[in-house]
Amino acid sequence: MSHSPDVRLVDVDETVLDQLLELAKRDASPDEVAPPLGGPGWNLERTAWFFSYHRAASHGLNGEAGEKTWGIMAGGILAGSIRLRRMEPGRGEPNGADAVAETGIWLGRSFRSRGIGSAALRLVLSEARAAGIARVTARTLIGNLGAQRLLAGAGAVLTHDDGGAVTAAVVVPTDSQ
Repeated sequence: MSHSPDVRLVDVDETVLDQLLELAKRDASPDEVAPPLGGPGWNLERTAWFFSYHRAASHGLNGEAGEKTWGIMAGGILAGSIRLRRMEPGRGEPNGADAVAETGIWLGRSFRSRGIGSAALRLVLSEARAAGIARVTARTLIGNLGAQRLLAGAGAVLTHDDGGAVTAAVVVPTDSQ
């Protein structure tokens, strides 16, 4: 039996978007998935933000939002979402080789600690490479040891700040690395 899960990224269309919200409501904390809008739980304001955010990101890294979200499929089942957002355009070289992007991921609780997050992060780093992004960053809370392990496993350097957050930065390998 392989310990490497069958993971792939899928575009977030309206069908996947509905499934993501259903998964988030059933298998994740609202605060893991969306900002704290309109009070606790999945209220109308938070749900509206969720739909608006993913629809804006459906236009990709070169779209108006400068961001792309994907659904994470694991063994043919929707497990969560991962994103990539341009932070800085490439300034030093014509091909944007110094461009920076940020990533973030959430998985339903029942999909955690199974290698799915690591596989999805590898796929997003591959997407970043294809887009000419040289470095990918992420932020998490100091108490989120699972996210820190996932990021460190991808080669990220972790930096703790005084406010209880951890910033990660990983240099995206080029095809020649």
